[in-house]
Amino acid sequence: MWDRKELKAKGKAAYNANKIACIIAALILMLAGGIGSVSTSSPSFTAKQVINNNNGSYEAPADENAGTIQESGNDAVQVELNGQNVDVSGSGSKLLPVIVSTAVIALIGIVLTVGLMLSALVLNPLNVGARRFFIQNASNPETHVDGNNIAYGFGSNYRDIVFSMFGTQIINMLWTLLLVIPGIYKAYCWRLVPYIIADNPDISGKKARAMSADMMNGSKWASFILDLSFIGWRIVGAFTLGIANIVFTNPYQAATETEMYLTLKDRAK
Repeated sequence: MWDRKELKAKGKAAYNANKIACIIAALILMLAGGIGSVSTSSPSFTAKQVINNNNGSYEAPADENAGTIQESGNDAVQVELNGQNVDVSGSGSKLLPVIVSTAVIALIGIVLTVGLMLSALVLNPLNVGARRFFIQNASNPETHVDGNNIAYGFGSNYRDIVFSMFGTQIINMLWTLLLVIPGIYKAYCWRLVPYIIADNPDISGKKARAMSADMMNGSKWASFILDLSFIGWRIVGAFTLGIANIVFTNPYQAATETEMYLTLKDRAK
């Protein structure tokens, strides 16, 4: 079993040897979520309302598709929409809650769709690229943030990386929706997937998950404790409005996690 203190010492040394580049890479990783991390239509009518104060009626003739509104003395309102009568109360249309709820559902669907597309097509490749930087930085303290690492996920294996990362993300999400604890367990099983893909960009998501689960066998609890060991620094970061996290904790933790991956990789070999 690897030693937590030793990994953190190696991670801190890798960070100290290349601070600026590590900070930039960790910031990209944070933005990528890697650390610290229906179209509807409704009926309508157009009309110019004419108010008759004598009989309390509202008429809205405009064209053949126009609607009319008739109000009786008991506050009941009848609306004719495109030739169909719809009863609504005098306190407000019953159509309004339906329209509002439909609009909210549609908005949520659009936001989720855009979010998933952004994650799959942009953030996940950036996640892989940032992991690749930290893998390179572990052995070369003069590693730069450039196209050889950060933009690596958008290269010739872009399609493979997108499918492998997004598939893992969706499956883990489904596990979490099913039950929270199994979702967390699976997240630790597949924790090394971004690193494995960074080293093997043409690998399938299924194989990457299997390799990660095998490498994390016996290390999931220790990995959880490793995460907990950074809580103190996270608290310091909260008192500095997140500045300490950006310039120290995030790159330090990312470098340490990379050392864990490299150790488990050597052990697997």
